[in-house]
Amino acid sequence: MTGLASSIQDILKRMISGELVDAGELRVSKTSIGRKRPGERYLVYLPVNRNYLWRTIHDSGLKVRVFIEVPGEALKEKNISKES
Repeated sequence: MTGLASSIQDILKRMISGELVDAGELRVSKTSIGRKRPGERYLVYLPVNRNYLWRTIHDSGLKVRVFIEVPGEALKEKNISKES
């Protein structure tokens, strides 16, 4: 088994057992819903360096629950830029 295949298997075992799987750093983007329904929608862009994981989840039809964690470093950078 190749290194990539074994890491995919490891991630799938962790997902099935209910463990959290780190999705990496993500970006959030704002878009409108459309002309007929005013409002806003936010999209989470998944990093392409983990496409094997997204493809595996999609192909298996698994439902996922997403938790968002804002790293402390990001909050510190935000506070520093506000003070400047």
